[in-house]
Amino acid sequence: MAKKNFSAALSSGVQRDKELRDTGIASRFERVEAALDGRATLLDTAPDEPPVAAGNFNTHVEALERDGKIKAIYATWPIDKIDDNPLNSRTIYQEEKISARAASMAKDGQLVPALAARHPNDTTRAILIDGHYRKQGALRNRGTTLDLKILDGLAPIDFYRLARAANNEREQETVLDVALGYKKLLDEGYANTNDELALLVEEGKSKVSKTLAVLELPTSVQEFISLYPEQFGINIAYELSLYLKATDEPKTRDLAQKIIDEGLSFLKVKAMREALSQERAPRKTFSRQYKVSNPEGAPIGAIKEWGNGSIQVSLTLDNPERAEVYIEALKRLLEEDGHRTH
Repeated sequence: MAKKNFSAALSSGVQRDKELRDTGIASRFERVEAALDGRATLLDTAPDEPPVAAGNFNTHVEALERDGKIKAIYATWPIDKIDDNPLNSRTIYQEEKISARAASMAKDGQLVPALAARHPNDTTRAILIDGHYRKQGALRNRGTTLDLKILDGLAPIDFYRLARAANNEREQETVLDVALGYKKLLDEGYANTNDELALLVEEGKSKVSKTLAVLELPTSVQEFISLYPEQFGINIAYELSLYLKATDEPKTRDLAQKIIDEGLSFLKVKAMREALSQERAPRKTFSRQYKVSNPEGAPIGAIKEWGNGSIQVSLTLDNPERAEVYIEALKRLLEEDGHRTH
């Protein structure tokens, strides 16, 4: 029930967020997408609220506090009453990092409080915005509490935006993490189309579509993207999805390994994919048709030929004996070329 209520609150917040944007922007999707994404030129500031991006996470939180939009308090909270962020942008947590965090916390304690918000329907619970590795580390150490910085007054969509900014500020977020985060928003109904999703996450429609295409890659290729985020940005990952459509999983996996081993650039990967597509493109063949008429000028059929050597004969003859003569003549020509008829 709690999840349902939180989902309803988030959906309401998303709707309010969308209405505010629609008021200020006549038609964002009619403008040049992706690179411009709501700007007249790349030098202009986007007309809507800028996204919370890596590198300005703490500044954004401090600005919200300074402007009186949120209030922060610090508390030690029972760990069994701390729910994970249902819209956390990070999905993949590496076991070695959980173990390292547990060892660090066992030695030095929890140095930085985790960021959280109060549960909208249960004051005894908190919802984690950022700090999932710290929570996992505490659980690994059999800890019963977690130090929290609780933000009161957040808009529901901030659960996604702040989590993504915090994750990306500490370490490079993989394009797979982003894609899985987008899928959560779609699966939970916070956005029903890619257009709505692009508006919600404040990205261009093209970028959102390319990111979601990563989820079409097989697990064996997604593992490369997860382990080597610095070599698999959105453009290379998208090229892999196109490469897969032209080949198969083993060849796509081999290309992913080649990207790692040889440090292939996006342009190189794109060139390889385009070359493959050209090799696989079927040759265009053109047909020529010869219409056949009887002595009175009435059509009785046609003979067609294609540039690849194919021919097709379709005739309706009134005289069965003459039809047999035509058939025997064709058989004889075929046999002269070494063909056999049965």
